[in-house]
Amino acid sequence: MSDKIISKYGPEILFGIQNASVAIANSDQKIVWYNKSFKKIFGKGRLKGSNLFKLYSIPEKQFLTKTQKTFSHPIPGSNHNIYITPIISKDRVSKQPGYFIELVAKTERGGNLIFNSHAVDRDITFLNELKELLVLLAKEGSLNKISLQIISKCAELSKSVFGLIVYHDDIDNNDILFHDPDELIKNKSETAKAVLSDFTFIDKWLELNKKSLLALNQKKNIGFNLTNTLKCETLIVSPCFFEEQLLATIIVGKTTGTFSTFEINIVKQLSVLLSFAISNLKTRDLNAALESRLLQAQKLEIIGKLSSGIAHDFGNLLTSIFGSVKLLRKRVSVTDDTKKLIDNIESCSVRARDLTKGLLSFGKPTPKRKELVKLNTVVNDISKVITQTFPSTITFINKTSEQLHDILGNSIEIYQVLLNLCVNAKEAMGGRGTLTLSANNLLINEKNIINHPLLKVGNYVCISVKDNGEGIKENDLQKIFDPYFSTKSKNTDLHADTESNSGSGLGLYVTYGIIKAHNGLIDVTSKINEGTQFDVYIPAFELPKDKKQMPADKIILLVDDEEMLSDLLAELLESNNYNVIKVSSGREALKVLTEEIKVDLAIIDYNMPDMNGLETIKEIRKLDSNLPVLLSSGTPELNIDSELDNYNITSCVQKPYEFETMLATIQKFI
Repeated sequence: MSDKIISKYGPEILFGIQNASVAIANSDQKIVWYNKSFKKIFGKGRLKGSNLFKLYSIPEKQFLTKTQKTFSHPIPGSNHNIYITPIISKDRVSKQPGYFIELVAKTERGGNLIFNSHAVDRDITFLNELKELLVLLAKEGSLNKISLQIISKCAELSKSVFGLIVYHDDIDNNDILFHDPDELIKNKSETAKAVLSDFTFIDKWLELNKKSLLALNQKKNIGFNLTNTLKCETLIVSPCFFEEQLLATIIVGKTTGTFSTFEINIVKQLSVLLSFAISNLKTRDLNAALESRLLQAQKLEIIGKLSSGIAHDFGNLLTSIFGSVKLLRKRVSVTDDTKKLIDNIESCSVRARDLTKGLLSFGKPTPKRKELVKLNTVVNDISKVITQTFPSTITFINKTSEQLHDILGNSIEIYQVLLNLCVNAKEAMGGRGTLTLSANNLLINEKNIINHPLLKVGNYVCISVKDNGEGIKENDLQKIFDPYFSTKSKNTDLHADTESNSGSGLGLYVTYGIIKAHNGLIDVTSKINEGTQFDVYIPAFELPKDKKQMPADKIILLVDDEEMLSDLLAELLESNNYNVIKVSSGREALKVLTEEIKVDLAIIDYNMPDMNGLETIKEIRKLDSNLPVLLSSGTPELNIDSELDNYNITSCVQKPYEFETMLATIQKFI
């Protein structure tokens, strides 16, 4: 019978390393198994095979009347009670297979109050420690200091030999904090790598079960590998959840024995405290960063309005200067000295004009023309330039995802922004260091928007330029996007070359204006002697979901004298279930519209013989004022904004265009 109990219930696995004092007796009330703690309390002498009643002077008649319930009896001459619980068979009819036995310290009586002095002392100690930690949390702003206090208290109160915290704030850069006062863990870096490797499956278990794991050094236990790595017999692996997000995990271990229920509960409560501390400090930092960014945005908006007004007046003055220079060249006798002076005036005026354009774009940033931008192509072009032109002392790393979202904007401006950031990074490193260009798709949702408070929910492309240069001072970070601000040393020599005098340029505020015009955000983080990282967030271009399916009965009138382009566009439109009528002149288009054919949209080229696009649209409006009309133009000098209003043009598409851009524009209006 004893063998059956041992094989069936596996007490050496369940209770072998328990601190509690437990044993098992067979149906004849003879002890067949006991753990070390039980033997320690019993003292010297033979236990196995001994009769339970004779061993502890238990009245047999009193016990037999309570065979279906737990029976308790004081042990003579000991400060312990014995608790005997029958092991009931499934059918409750067969003979009982045995008994579960536990020795528990007696409670002490004081008046009418029954209490366990040891338990009370434990609780008072824990409450005092908890009070100290809460005071520390209110005063301290360093997560490292708070974490060290919490993990040291976890180890102390749970009687563990060491403890560690695994942070999960950034999955790609997990960090581990060790508390190892006895230096049991010799190689912490290698141990950290092994722990993170073992955590792959444990993380999933914690996410699924949302509770602590008692890891045992037994092959069938989920924490077997982790206990081997940390050379422990038992571990408590306690997750730190805050609003369903796993922020960290506390691990404490014992080289011998296991943990009591009280010790497990202590670690659980301190895990909750750590999760609150991490979230509280993170929120505190985000609030400070958000306040700083909002102040900076307000300041830049005010500067933009001021600079725009000043630039407008400057433009009028420069127009007079350019006119005066032309008159001087005609009226003044040209000598070497006068020519040199006039050339200098004109050269300075040209530079002032360019600066004025920059001020205007900062005050009212708008993309020059919108198109569908393939960011993979732009980033690859930048990479080629860096590889071919930057010195070999710069190590260039490209971490670009293969399928970046498309964006709607101006490819030339985005190219200029990225190139400017890369050149700045090169100069910040003094021509020697590591430059990292990375680009990834980013989904902002309700879960991670707290990390990006200035962005809206949706899909973005995040492009980062990182260097390991000297870094930017905290005070300078607040002014980094101000007009004319630069951390570079300025050369006051009027004859200095452009590169050496680069510190007097417009700087990053033009970059700020371009990204703002694309409804994006540019952010900067920097540490002295570690480097700087600029992060550019641009919204992804997405077709409206309700307009993805195009009806097959829509008719598009295509007016273009370039036969090859007209045939190609017609074929592409027809492949998307549109009916296309092709004509090569404005007069043919008017003839089609006067017939009994209902056209849903017209695409008209600007440059056509006899009657150009604007003249054709003017005549079309006399026939149908509500027909959506798209003007296709390759003429950069065309003033699109004014023409849209004057000729009632629905939209303009600039050549050369991507077909997806044209298709998206069509879907927007029919």
